[in-house]
Amino acid sequence: MVLELKRLYVALISLCLVALLLSSCAPSSSTSSTDSAYRSTLSASALNTPAQSQVYTDAKLGFQLTIPGDWQAQPQPGSQAETDNSAVTFTVDEQSTHSVIVIGVFHKSNMSSIFAARGTPTAHIGSYPAFIADRTTNEARAPCLVRIFLAGNDYVMADWCAPDASTHQAQFEQVLATYQPASSTLMPQTARIPQPQTCVGMQHQLGYSSVSWGGQLASPTASAWHQMNYGMFICSNKGSNDWYLFQCTELINRLLYERWALPHLPGNAARYLDYYQNGVLHQGVIHTFPTSSYQISDDASQGKSSFRPVAGDILVFQDVNNPHAGWTSGLIHSPGHVAIIVGVDDAHIYIAQENYNNTQYFLALPMHKVANGYKITDLSGWSQRIVRGWIHFTVNGGPLTTA
Repeated sequence: MVLELKRLYVALISLCLVALLLSSCAPSSSTSSTDSAYRSTLSASALNTPAQSQVYTDAKLGFQLTIPGDWQAQPQPGSQAETDNSAVTFTVDEQSTHSVIVIGVFHKSNMSSIFAARGTPTAHIGSYPAFIADRTTNEARAPCLVRIFLAGNDYVMADWCAPDASTHQAQFEQVLATYQPASSTLMPQTARIPQPQTCVGMQHQLGYSSVSWGGQLASPTASAWHQMNYGMFICSNKGSNDWYLFQCTELINRLLYERWALPHLPGNAARYLDYYQNGVLHQGVIHTFPTSSYQISDDASQGKSSFRPVAGDILVFQDVNNPHAGWTSGLIHSPGHVAIIVGVDDAHIYIAQENYNNTQYFLALPMHKVANGYKITDLSGWSQRIVRGWIHFTVNGGPLTTA
């Protein structure tokens, strides 16, 4: 009798344990405020729980990140990229947030010295020294969390841009803190190059399942891509209220990402290059990139051109209060404009652009050689706009010589 009671007691304990395990794993039928908080700020312990996380391993560079299980990874090795940089986009809950999370990595032995040249780090991402370069709505169409950190020989740039970006700060930093550089035994893989993103595809990616706005203006095979040969899709944002698609900066970021596996330049176009505002000089967003990865040239009407533009360079326009005083007079409310230089001859540059108008997405601008370099004439007719200069990425044919 005693033996039977013991067996019954053990059976009851086992049933209780099974019920407890089932109740802890079963999904709740309702969403509580605690669950909502969990979704917006994932705890570090949750990231370390296999059932709620996944490990992303970059096929090209071998770095790893532990990300929430519902994040979708879209790696980008670049169609014409160097072997030592790679990028990835993560999307999550795009139907409600339209978030864009982009991480770009530069891997070279000199990245530690380049990172050190930025100055004393102001923060940490896990154990990694870091800088914070967030963009507010005064500096970008939507707020962006921006983190720059050094992990071994990896210079990592990461941004999370969304209207509610600030609510994701803890989760963003916790994910970044799981970053692991590739091991020394890594055998690089041949990464598949994704096809260029279509206009409709990008809309669907950000949660617009039924598209009633926008449209394709040009394909990658259009002859107007000139010296770039194969280009990208150019899209219209007519009728859009989206904060990102298809602004002029979206086309630039897509070029950097699809062609060269470079991270995004988060922020308004006018802030890509150095600018004055309220009498104070501010560094342009381009300075968040490693100094070895880019060159900057003023337009001859604003300073001295340091090199002749080439196809693939980024042309930057700024608006100023007093164009006769030059660009140092300061930005006004306009976010400025950027375009891709797709061809150059002795008398013109040829550009591709979004969010200008639906007929002049390809345009030729006069260019003249003058005493202090190259001067490009703006044809917008906007009295307060100047051609500020252009940016050359060294992955695009290496460093350029002085004009």
